[in-house]
Amino acid sequence: MSAKVTLIGQPQSLITKDGIVTFRLLTGPASNTAPKGLQLFKASAYLVQCSERQFNRGRADAGDKSELILEGYQEPRVDESGKPYIAVVALSVVSKQAQNARKLEQLREETVKAEEAYDAACEQFGIDSLQAVAAGQAFEGVKAGLLKFMANHPEVK
Repeated sequence: MSAKVTLIGQPQSLITKDGIVTFRLLTGPASNTAPKGLQLFKASAYLVQCSERQFNRGRADAGDKSELILEGYQEPRVDESGKPYIAVVALSVVSKQAQNARKLEQLREETVKAEEAYDAACEQFGIDSLQAVAAGQAFEGVKAGLLKFMANHPEVK
């Protein structure tokens, strides 16, 4: 029986062998306060395995040291000494830097499309038409979202 998990953290003790990347990921706790009557657990360490290709594709570049966001299944394993442990087999691996770079590219594309829609509305209906004004407001909203994202994520160019 397995359980699907999403983990966010910095990979530690990275080992690459036979095309498989193995590392520890220290995560948690998810909240600073526990529900009434329950204890708050401390951070948990997970042993994660994924393919080397998957690990490399999830990074923005070779120098990307940002946290990883991964989804995978927990699976019982046995180490060389016969001791059982729980591993996480990663299905999806992406770094926060790569995720932010993708989001920035998406916002840039949306801004270009909104600007093109505004230009087309001005050309077709006139600059003072309701259609052009609405397209202009949509363009300004998308552009504001792009500028806000860029201000909040200066590490992404």
